[in-house]
Amino acid sequence: MRTGKEALLTLCSALLLVACSKESPEQPVAAESEVGITTEYEWVAEGTPAGQSTVVRTGDGKVSVESFVHWNNREYTVSSVTQLNADGIPVAQRITGISPFQAPIDETFRYEDGVASWSTAGESGSVRTDDPGFYVATEYAALGWTEFVRAAMQSMDGEVAVLPSGTARVERLTDVDVESPDGPVSLSLYAISGLGFTPAYGWLNEDLELTVLDFSGFMGMFPKGWSPDVLAQLSAVQLEQDAVMVGRMAGELAYVQEGAVIFDNVDVVDVESGALLEDHFVMVEDGKITAISGAVIDVPGAKHIDGTGKSLMPGMWDMHGHFSLSDGVLNIAGGITSVRDIGSVHEQIMELTAKHDSGEVIGPNTYRSGFIDQASPYATGDTVASLEEALERVDFYAENGYMQIKLYSSIDPEWVDDIAERTHGHGMRLSGHIPAFMSAEQAVRAGYDEIQHINMVFLNFLAGDREDTRKQLRFTLYGDEAGKLDLDSQEVADYIALFVEKGTTIDPTAAIFMEQLTHLAGNPNPTFAPVIDHLPPNVARGYYKADMDMRGMV
Repeated sequence: MRTGKEALLTLCSALLLVACSKESPEQPVAAESEVGITTEYEWVAEGTPAGQSTVVRTGDGKVSVESFVHWNNREYTVSSVTQLNADGIPVAQRITGISPFQAPIDETFRYEDGVASWSTAGESGSVRTDDPGFYVATEYAALGWTEFVRAAMQSMDGEVAVLPSGTARVERLTDVDVESPDGPVSLSLYAISGLGFTPAYGWLNEDLELTVLDFSGFMGMFPKGWSPDVLAQLSAVQLEQDAVMVGRMAGELAYVQEGAVIFDNVDVVDVESGALLEDHFVMVEDGKITAISGAVIDVPGAKHIDGTGKSLMPGMWDMHGHFSLSDGVLNIAGGITSVRDIGSVHEQIMELTAKHDSGEVIGPNTYRSGFIDQASPYATGDTVASLEEALERVDFYAENGYMQIKLYSSIDPEWVDDIAERTHGHGMRLSGHIPAFMSAEQAVRAGYDEIQHINMVFLNFLAGDREDTRKQLRFTLYGDEAGKLDLDSQEVADYIALFVEKGTTIDPTAAIFMEQLTHLAGNPNPTFAPVIDHLPPNVARGYYKADMDMRGMV
């Protein structure tokens, strides 16, 4: 699930992904025209400049990268130096920096005398191997796509062993011509699988140099001096190719059931009584449960599924998602049949919903929230410049079938009353972060039906309408000060009573904040600790590093 770090939008993990190519081994491991030169990249987040990366290849196998990426008041600073052997495989690597939530980054890798060893802020290990493979870092691995694809040219099946364990596979999906300052350039989209739960995508040029990265339209990277329009062009193509890949699974795993489905001899979770009904029979028609019986149900033409020794429960809900196509398959596999999307790019979420509803790709029922923020240096997502524009966005979301509006932190507090009135007039709910310089109590009185994130509830007492909660203090102040709050005080009792009176609910996303405040590097992330041994090794490694530096505090 992607919600835990507000996904960090998968930036930190996605950038470390590497791949191999299906091209013929006659191609060179390195492009000679690049030896000893510097390549600069720009980052954007939803069209706004968001940082830069600089890659230097010195010609002796050393690759150095400096990156600074910022978004939504997060800052990711990282430096890496990688030494390649004659075959283009890393034999030494050092990565240092500061994570988006200010935890230190310090990772090393070395292959020497037949032993590969590594150390990160969260774990370390070593393995003896005659073939070093390609080390997959837990952090941003020097834009490692370029080096890995070139090094893997010898692999005819498109697979390559990686360290600490596993294999990676790449597929070349499509080619697109784009305009650069120097004229037309042909880029190829590669899909990398085997290192995580879902494929990762990157655009490489004819020299197999990583050129463009797109993260679901939210964030992207392209060469300095190029037009951001190129990113938008490639993002649309990438989304379609992602749908094709995910659609393959629908063709392989899904089928259309024309008649009734009956589960025989299954234990049924009765959520109303809290009882387990043993050895029952359950009939489903047109996606709805139409009968539950202790006796055999016999309907001509029905498909029967033996449930002996198994339990049947209602599908679960993900109540706070930022959704993508590939997430849908994972949700269904995990028993999640409904998702509240709490703010995505409109065009993408509409297309995603249509593909799920039609059965083109596997996915849950999706209920959409329309995102609105006011233009500012801290803004994110769909921004507006005036109250009139905000009200127009509410109308737009209503016309497109959204169930609620989500406001973000830069919204002018004086706008909330009018936005609430317009939202409620459409029969929608109003939710969101509490705008900076507004208290949660003020937001509830102005018409909030729901507050996203439990920290926003505590900040009512700790920041009120005095602090700029767009800054990182919204992640730290409640950890520093919430323990001093008297939960039995009249002030808190009145606050809770207000929520009851107004019918305002809380979307706590508590796991995010538990992780941030209690997770020490070197220990498994507390949310995933019960299942971490069942995760792919390259996924599990990332859950041993901490978001925040909590040493000496927990």
